[in-house]
Amino acid sequence: MTMPNNPRWIPAAEGGCLAILLVWLAALPLPFGSIIESARVPLIVVPISVCFVAALLRLYVIRDRMNSSHPTRAWLIWGIGALCFIAVGALQLLPLPPRALAAISPDSHAIWNAASHVASLAGLTQGTSHPISIDPADTAVELFRVIALFATFTAAALLVRTPGRRLAITAVICAAASFEAWYGLREAALQRYEIWGWVNRLIFNRVTGTFVNPNHFAHYMAIALPMALFIAAVAWHRTGGAPDIPLRRRLYLLLERELLWTAVSIGVAIVCVIAILLAQSRGALLSLGAGILIVAAFLPGRRLARVAFGAFAGLILVALLVAFLGTGRTVRRFVPSELDQKTLVGRRIGIEAGVRIWRRFPVLGSGLGTFHRAIYLEQREDLGRSYHHADNDYVEIAATSGTAGYLIAVVALFGGYVALLRMTFGRGAAELSWGRRAFQAAALTSLTIAMVHALVEHNFSVPSNPATLAAIVGAAVSVVDHDKRTRR
Repeated sequence: MTMPNNPRWIPAAEGGCLAILLVWLAALPLPFGSIIESARVPLIVVPISVCFVAALLRLYVIRDRMNSSHPTRAWLIWGIGALCFIAVGALQLLPLPPRALAAISPDSHAIWNAASHVASLAGLTQGTSHPISIDPADTAVELFRVIALFATFTAAALLVRTPGRRLAITAVICAAASFEAWYGLREAALQRYEIWGWVNRLIFNRVTGTFVNPNHFAHYMAIALPMALFIAAVAWHRTGGAPDIPLRRRLYLLLERELLWTAVSIGVAIVCVIAILLAQSRGALLSLGAGILIVAAFLPGRRLARVAFGAFAGLILVALLVAFLGTGRTVRRFVPSELDQKTLVGRRIGIEAGVRIWRRFPVLGSGLGTFHRAIYLEQREDLGRSYHHADNDYVEIAATSGTAGYLIAVVALFGGYVALLRMTFGRGAAELSWGRRAFQAAALTSLTIAMVHALVEHNFSVPSNPATLAAIVGAAVSVVDHDKRTRR
């Protein structure tokens, strides 16, 4: 069977889309983690545009049934889940008649009735239909951001289908992480803590890179570190020969043939760990260790021995770096203090308020992106402080999207995770190339780190972190027509 020849401009056009996506990923964490207002337009427009063009190119390529693509199961689960979650957000913006709104969300109906009454006293007239969201403007912005995340995931899945492209996206993420780390280290060494001239007066003596919050900076470094390990694994695999080759000979070949890639990957990984330590992020450090050990437990072979060795090696590396950098700069926050007690209380207040918001808006939530407004309805402690997010992504998603959005998000997240696990370590994994399976393992590690850290942090609300993770995961679940599978 012969495959139809496609025009030569197709690879060039796809390469152009991939280049734009990679440049966007590299620049994504620079403007305060993409939080500033002026970053919203490129944050949303670029991935949606790239995804649209890439989808048209892919549809043109597979217009003939003889040249088709087969989406992976993980891609389908996450894609369908994302579309359903987007539908929930769109439904929150749909104006509903009073009876329908009162039936679906009684508290939203009461809030809008009170607002209409105040408006009528001021001589303003409003319609009788109102949306479920208590702040439609914020929900619309958040909905577009979620659509951009889905577009990033889809664009990566459509474009990153070959070993060379996987190495390209890995190198870009490692380069961006290295820049973030060195920029943060430079500012800390100079005791300036500036971000493009803006002085961070909120948090002192903790490395933040170009992020305002050091925990979000550390999270970015943590999800980028598995990409460096992937490059090291590729270099190690390239030196392989016979299965019984001595370890000393293998190391000699590694230094002789893959010295550059090995040095770069190990250097990036160590820099990432140093950055996490100097950021003094306990959650990121523990999530990094948990993510690596959880995925290592699925690798074939002596799993218990591998996990034990990995944990021991990780502890030794961290101990050496702590001894080199000093305990005061790295693990000081691991020692309980009065400030830590306040931090724990603050996290508890935000999470408990998030759970109460969920109970107040049980079906479809208060509206995506409205946590900072809904919390005033349920915050009962520390009233002089404003909580913009719950320090638990799962609780905040439940509060703002309700039970419907929460179930969609959780079922899709874990369903796709299990599907990717089976595709990487299951029986059918032998049909895929070694390089693809290694990248999938690295992507699983990044995703596991994010899932664990989400229990104690709100990284989903920091645009650069979920967008980078979406690109990594999208590249891991791309179609398999370029992997030279075993044809049966």
